Amino acid sequence: RSRFALDGAGSGVWDWDRDTRRIYFSPQCYRMLGHGATQGDELAVWMARLHPDDRGEFRRILREYLLGKADSFQCEMRLRDADGAYRWVLSRGRVVSRSPSGRPLRAIGTHTDISDRKQAEARIRDALIFNWAILDAAPVGIMSFRAEGGAVSVNEAAARFFGRPAEDLSRLNFRTCEVWQKFGLVEAADRALREKAVVVHSTKLVTTDGRTTWCDLRFVAFSHGGEQRLLLIVSDTTEHHSTVAQLKLLHAALEAAPTGWFVTDANRRIEWVNPAFTRITGYAAAEVIGKKPSLLRSGRHPESFYTNLWRTICEGQIWQGEMCNRRKDGSHYFEKLTIAPVRGADGAITHFVAMAEDVTGQHELEQQLARAQRLESIGLLASGIAHDLNNMLAPIMLSVSLIKARHTDRETGELLDMMQSAAQRGAGVVQQVLTFARGVDGERVHLDVRPLVKELVQLARETFPRGIRVACDVPAEPLYLEGDITQLHQVLLNLAVNARDAMPNGGVLTLRASLVELDVAALRREPHAKPGKYVKLRVEDTGEGIPPETLEHMFEPFFTTKPRGKGSGLGLSTVYGIVRSHGGFVKVTSTLGEGACFDIMIPASTKVRAKVSASPFPQIDALRMAGGGRKILVVDDEKGIRLVTKRVLEAAGFVVELAEDGEAGLAKLASAPSEFSAAIIDLMMPGMSGYKLATAIRSHGWGLPLIVASGMMGDGEAGEERSVLTELRVRTLLRKPFTETELLVALNAELAGVPG
Repeated sequence: RSRFALDGAGSGVWDWDRDTRRIYFSPQCYRMLGHGATQGDELAVWMARLHPDDRGEFRRILREYLLGKADSFQCEMRLRDADGAYRWVLSRGRVVSRSPSGRPLRAIGTHTDISDRKQAEARIRDALIFNWAILDAAPVGIMSFRAEGGAVSVNEAAARFFGRPAEDLSRLNFRTCEVWQKFGLVEAADRALREKAVVVHSTKLVTTDGRTTWCDLRFVAFSHGGEQRLLLIVSDTTEHHSTVAQLKLLHAALEAAPTGWFVTDANRRIEWVNPAFTRITGYAAAEVIGKKPSLLRSGRHPESFYTNLWRTICEGQIWQGEMCNRRKDGSHYFEKLTIAPVRGADGAITHFVAMAEDVTGQHELEQQLARAQRLESIGLLASGIAHDLNNMLAPIMLSVSLIKARHTDRETGELLDMMQSAAQRGAGVVQQVLTFARGVDGERVHLDVRPLVKELVQLARETFPRGIRVACDVPAEPLYLEGDITQLHQVLLNLAVNARDAMPNGGVLTLRASLVELDVAALRREPHAKPGKYVKLRVEDTGEGIPPETLEHMFEPFFTTKPRGKGSGLGLSTVYGIVRSHGGFVKVTSTLGEGACFDIMIPASTKVRAKVSASPFPQIDALRMAGGGRKILVVDDEKGIRLVTKRVLEAAGFVVELAEDGEAGLAKLASAPSEFSAAIIDLMMPGMSGYKLATAIRSHGWGLPLIVASGMMGDGEAGEERSVLTELRVRTLLRKPFTETELLVALNAELAGVPG
């Protein structure tokens, strides 16, 4: 009993005797393993209960013990219980008796069940392994420090972030680290320790391996074992910072973009617009967010247009096209629109993004170009018709004077006057067509337009209805330009008459003149005009205004909105032709119900002095002269003009030789060049034209005076025609149809000083 006196104290006692070679266990040892008690077991039986993995270690300890190398031993091992399971046992023992040679004779010890402790240790170990696995797998760097600065723990993410092995970082002292001091991390750490709070510090770092990174460093103070510690959590925000920077750049670009951008949700509600959208549409962001783009509809597109648009983008495709929309102020504008769907992570359409480019100016320029091309085509057609009409009217107007000389009774005279008046009106219409088609080849002088404006204002005040108030606004300084005063008078008069007709119930007609300077930007829609100073003549009324559909055609010849018989449709086309021939352009603005404004822009003159024209409407006295039998050559492809011209000249005492074309005329001159005193040549003839005939005459050295006549002054510009004719020493041009007086005056001027 004394051997097992300690039994029941929580540990089992064992006693080993060398002489008996048995080991005796207390009942507690057997209860511990669930085996029945015996008088003693062979050591081999006990060894058989050991876990195979523990036997080697136990034998090593036992060998050292039996050889006398140690007086005591301690070993943790697993023993199999009666159920076959293993329990952890802590075995302690010491030698209590030795032989003279030092061999152990007897040893006693204890067995203590430590299974619960081992399980607890295993749980703690598993927890530690789990925690370290989490720390190492964490996407953020985690380090812990003592308050004095020494590192305690480092995870793999921190090592990757700082570009150093974890072993190196574990030896780091943040208080002596140059990087920490340079980027203000020491101050952030001290603040967290001092205030016992979480401190977040965002900065850009240069790591040990030379990488420049952005990061968020979170410093957390905590206590461990009564000691103050510091936890550092490092988040690499380089990609996030780069993404944010790109988004900021994109946002800044969209804010500064000249094109309008807007974004809608899947239900077509506007969520965002950029400033250009506001500039284009006039709507502020707050006015359109939450609303649908349909508030911009102009009404110019059919419903099918919008149906096709939305069907296209709802099917996931990009829609591109041109659209006419309405601004906040009600005005219309044109835009090139691109709309693209935006898909979410699941592939469903979540938003629509649209880019709108304002192409109103381009659209207007294209319309103007198309209108100019259309006008040019009409002009070419009209000029050809005008040439034929002039050739038809010429013999009528020349014949009237001949018939009057033969029939002097009053009734015939009245009929002839009526015929002459109708022919002159027809010639006037034809002249307007030519003015539109080719510009007018009038005499250009250096003039001040102020007297012209004042004269027209006075005329309007005297002749227009009293319900129309005529205002005048001209500067005190002269406004010089190079122009034909008669043509400019016609321009202002046509516009003033149109303004009068637009104010049947009265209103205000204002004529203004000013000097303006236009740059390339201002002339963007007038490609034919050059930058510089311009004289601006403005005719403004407060009448009914001009509808948009009329603005597109108003300068076309024969286009009129007046009732039949009230207008020929040539007034504005004449204005257009005259202004273009002066190197200028016409700008029209109008609002229905508020009136119209015509701005005539003509390049200002660079000359210092002005040549004053005597009168805008000079009167020509009818001159009679004696031909004296002088011989005149008349070359014209129109038989009627040849015969009537011959009659008129013969009645004035000339001898007339006729030729039906240029070749015939040249042949008659070549047969007797000295017999002819002058030649009257039609410019536009088939075969050898008047130009070629005049050139041939001069190439032969014949210096006789030449008078050219035409119903259409050539194919080039008037200035070019005059230059060619001047080189050929041709001073006189007669426009068909001409009267007897105009013909005789021109011939008299050419023959003055020429011997008969």
